[in-house]
Amino acid sequence: MKKQILAILFSLFAINSFSQEFRCRVNFQYNEVANADKDLYNTLRSSIEDFMNSQSWTTHSFEEQEKIEMKLSFRITAQSSKNFSGTLQIQSSRPVYNSTYTTTLFNHVDDKISFQYEENEPIEFSENSFVSNLSSILAYYAYIVLGLDYDTFSPNGGVEFFQKAQNVVSAAQANDEAGWSSSSRNDKTRYWFIENLLNSSYSAFHTAMYKYHRLGLDVMYDKPEEGRKEVYNAVAELEKVFKQKPSSYLLTAFFYAKKDEIVQIYSEGNTDEKNRIVTLAKKLNPANVNDYDKINSTK
Repeated sequence: MKKQILAILFSLFAINSFSQEFRCRVNFQYNEVANADKDLYNTLRSSIEDFMNSQSWTTHSFEEQEKIEMKLSFRITAQSSKNFSGTLQIQSSRPVYNSTYTTTLFNHVDDKISFQYEENEPIEFSENSFVSNLSSILAYYAYIVLGLDYDTFSPNGGVEFFQKAQNVVSAAQANDEAGWSSSSRNDKTRYWFIENLLNSSYSAFHTAMYKYHRLGLDVMYDKPEEGRKEVYNAVAELEKVFKQKPSSYLLTAFFYAKKDEIVQIYSEGNTDEKNRIVTLAKKLNPANVNDYDKINSTK
């Protein structure tokens, strides 16, 4: 009987040991902080990595090779005692099937970061209530990254995580911290970004994420022409978002992560493929027209 109990406990431990979803690395830049305490920032970095990597964010099991690569880069511009403020760059990537290549899914800078932290203070989070601004920011982006990752493996696969991110926003709004409010119409703020991700008017964004990655990149190794065709179809899906709102941050976020990759993919295409993607990409992402000109400069 005792052996059976031990076996059950061991199997539960084994399942739990694979349940952490992230391989998250954190770094801090604090050159602008006078007399910065290096040990404090090292402790904070370790605490955030432990929070992101040790917590179970889903009910699914992740093998080591399945973990999501994530990087959090804090730039602290002001610190007073336990109060910190600055910016945070969030980057995540996913492996492409049958290759050693990893593709960027998200590359975003949040310029409204503020939080309180005392050395060796545990970072705690509750799905149902606000605990601290630091844990809410971290949880919000954990769910955003999970949602985007899941979107690439199945149609609308990330919706449950986007809903969790929205719950984080709702709980944080009552605490009057920057970045959570609906008062600003800037799509880049945490409130409006998740609102757009869950807005049915922009559902084509999620279709594009699935087509681009699962139907496009994941078949590129064996069927490059078919892969390029599906990548084009994915980008074409974004026209629906463009028609709803040409300035949508969803478009900015997509192309900020993908523009260099699109140039690389279609540098190998034929003349017709190149012309089609250049015309479409310039229309949807006019801020980077010079980048897309590089596609036609290759032979």
